[in-house]
Amino acid sequence: MKKDLAITLIELPSTVDGTLDGKLAKDIYSLLKYPARGVPMLLAEMKRAGYRDTVAINPQYNRRDPGHLDASDWARLLSSDVVGISAITRTALQSFELARKLKEANPKIKIVFGGPHPTALPHESLQYGDIVVMHEGDHTFPDAAARLADNLERPELGDVLGVAYKTNDGEIRVNPERPFLTMDQLSALPFPEYTVGEIRGITHNVVNTSRGCPFECEYCSVIDNFGRQFRFLDDDTTVDLIKYTIGVKHRPIFFGDDIFNANRGRVKRVLTRLLEDGVKMPRWFAQVRVESACDPEMLKLMARARCSYVFIGLESINDETLKLYHKHSTLEKNRQAIEAFHQVGIRVHGMFVLGSDADTPQTISDTFVFAKEMNLDSAQFFALTAVPGPPMTARYESEGKIIAQGQWHLFDAQHAVVRPKKMTAYELQMGTIEASLRFYSYREAFRHLMQGRGLFNFLIRIKGRQLAKRILSDNAEYVKSLKQLDDWQHGLHREYESWREWASRLVEDGSLELDEKLDRLQRYLIEKRDHVRESYASMEAEFRPYCQSLVDRMIEKLGGQLESALGGPVNVSGVPLPVFQG
Repeated sequence: MKKDLAITLIELPSTVDGTLDGKLAKDIYSLLKYPARGVPMLLAEMKRAGYRDTVAINPQYNRRDPGHLDASDWARLLSSDVVGISAITRTALQSFELARKLKEANPKIKIVFGGPHPTALPHESLQYGDIVVMHEGDHTFPDAAARLADNLERPELGDVLGVAYKTNDGEIRVNPERPFLTMDQLSALPFPEYTVGEIRGITHNVVNTSRGCPFECEYCSVIDNFGRQFRFLDDDTTVDLIKYTIGVKHRPIFFGDDIFNANRGRVKRVLTRLLEDGVKMPRWFAQVRVESACDPEMLKLMARARCSYVFIGLESINDETLKLYHKHSTLEKNRQAIEAFHQVGIRVHGMFVLGSDADTPQTISDTFVFAKEMNLDSAQFFALTAVPGPPMTARYESEGKIIAQGQWHLFDAQHAVVRPKKMTAYELQMGTIEASLRFYSYREAFRHLMQGRGLFNFLIRIKGRQLAKRILSDNAEYVKSLKQLDDWQHGLHREYESWREWASRLVEDGSLELDEKLDRLQRYLIEKRDHVRESYASMEAEFRPYCQSLVDRMIEKLGGQLESALGGPVNVSGVPLPVFQG
């Protein structure tokens, strides 16, 4: 019986409202069609482990209703013993909805979550599933499956490293972490296996040749998921994987490594091997850091090997922001890197993360100007997003800066979900929208065409314009809600100043005894707190916890200041919170 489990693996696309059947969300990657990343690897690994009845579902390539489950998908899912759901933060809500519906229809199904979001928040995922595979699942999922094969109803999971699980009594247990795979183990993994729909429908292949990153960008979850050390496939395996992928379907290749050229010597060896072996490489592109531009030999080799595009995390034109992000870069380094890639004929896609505590609305406008002056071939203007896991997120939570906690479909870098220090979330949202519309404008499209920068740059701006307008339309209600929140916050700050003035007069009133002052002050603060809470009752539901936290922080701040002035305690009902940074 051990290998007779019916196992189905699935990763859902993102939707505008975070529901399973919702309208598909769009971003610049929507212009291209990729296969899934993690699921094809896990599918191959499970089959190699002997689980013959393992299939993968990628609803993105369903013909009748792309992006949504069809009748055959539901039939397979509901007849499965185990359903493995891979989720990132922006797809968490629809993944939970899927798990809930499967459990309602067939309570015997075991739901196993994996991916970045369940890894960061296993307790949340276990409200809807049975097991969470944390971090890398290549070895952990087969180990968990073996215990499920032994006893599907009551598996013995206590000694399986790298899982969190819910016992039959409803208790949640989090086991010790599994060590990340070594380079030898990584190289020994089977090559990914794709669904028929993926092979038919993709426009671009994805190849991953490494994992991990030591660079600790404050907002990034890569370290949390794949560790601080680079681990690479050996050269032979890397070359064989590239050849295998081209054989699956000869399409342009995106190297999904977080930093493709992290080990420059390795990149040079691999590219030289491909050229010497006469491999007919399709056009390819990769994510790189600006430091790679300091190696002219590698850039020329990349161009010879048909690298057509690099994606660079430029992040900011503000050197103070780059320091806050721990990027170990500068504006001048960014500028030099763009020029170096352009000189060898490689296009540059610049990615900016806007909304640090050093940024202002003017910073966002200046970022567009920089992108234009540097003639970036394409660009993304992300809103800083506090996804679960990175150190920045924990700090922002403690400082009360996250305005839509738990509304995970909004955590896609296209929605402003944090309040920076020097601007409001609404200003951040409008700034990123405006930067995108200005970059992907007809004016810019014709400028590139007239200056001889190629038909591609003209067309990508036309396509980008259409996409930016679509995204703006999809997000219109959220933008409207942010404006309402912005207006409410401005009103709250005006209210706060009136509270301070009243309290100052009370403190200075020599006709009252200390006890009476403290009593009046306590009643006043409670009254104002309750009044302001009523004012955000009509606010969108996703903002109300943030509003409540903001009010409580301001009350606590004022109460603390007055305690110092009066020398006595001011008690306001409610949970004390850290001092509001207003």
